[in-house]
Amino acid sequence: MDLPPFRPPSEAFSYLIRVVRGCNWNRCAFCSMYKDLKFEQRPKEEIFRDIDEIPKFFPKSSSAFLGDSNPLIHRDIVEIVQYLKSRRPEVKRITAYARIKTIANMPEEKLRKLKNAGLTRLHMGLESGDDEILRRVNKGITAKDAIEAGKKVGKFFETTYYVITGLGGVERSKEHAEKTAKVINEAKPTFVRVRNLTITNPKMRGILKPLNAEQQLEELRDLILGIKVETYFTCDHVSNYIFTDRGVIFRGVHGWIPEGKEEMLRLIEDTIETVRSLEKAGVRVLTGDDAFRLGLITL
Repeated sequence: MDLPPFRPPSEAFSYLIRVVRGCNWNRCAFCSMYKDLKFEQRPKEEIFRDIDEIPKFFPKSSSAFLGDSNPLIHRDIVEIVQYLKSRRPEVKRITAYARIKTIANMPEEKLRKLKNAGLTRLHMGLESGDDEILRRVNKGITAKDAIEAGKKVGKFFETTYYVITGLGGVERSKEHAEKTAKVINEAKPTFVRVRNLTITNPKMRGILKPLNAEQQLEELRDLILGIKVETYFTCDHVSNYIFTDRGVIFRGVHGWIPEGKEEMLRLIEDTIETVRSLEKAGVRVLTGDDAFRLGLITL
């Protein structure tokens, strides 16, 4: 069985079904995924065989995830989703990564067919709502694309938008938070999942100055302050953690906006004060990027 090498943390217990290999864009400066893979669509007969063999590889699950990075461009994707649904009736949720530009250009009729076949949720990388940052990191989309894709997908599916705090560095932190919140307010994704920038490509250090722990928290605070629509906001990744040599002092914030906004902001402000006090006392405070660079965590 050909398993996808990456999947969202929220798909930890899902069946994993590889529809395409690699990423058809694969040019983002911040990303280290799929770099050694040539993009290709797998033959549908191989995928059908993998679906038939799911019980050999996975415990019973009510969800399935389609990989790799942009399986909706597969020429047979509707038929693949239909086959999965028919062969695995226990599956109630079918999800996939999707590229924002692909969705922005996709006819709504194709999305309707995928919904009717059984697809329920899409995971999409927004990263930033600032066009200048998107240009610098070679994301290949604009804020307008992200808004269009979000509005379109929301008619048919649950949507996750991924955001990378720190992607604008110190220089564009304010613009990054404000403009990303603006896109979220217009696109209205079901979920916003945050990853703090972890530099795996050394060239990125020439593009920007990374945020320190206090700046990371301040940008996260400003992003949350700017979000006005209902969405589930979560920092469900180790890159969001803040460390000292005594352990983790921040594991991110999680909750529904607007209901949980006040509590999330309170936790962030409390952690900012803790970071300031620790650094004043001479304690070294590390971001996820610092910890990764020192070999203390892996991604």
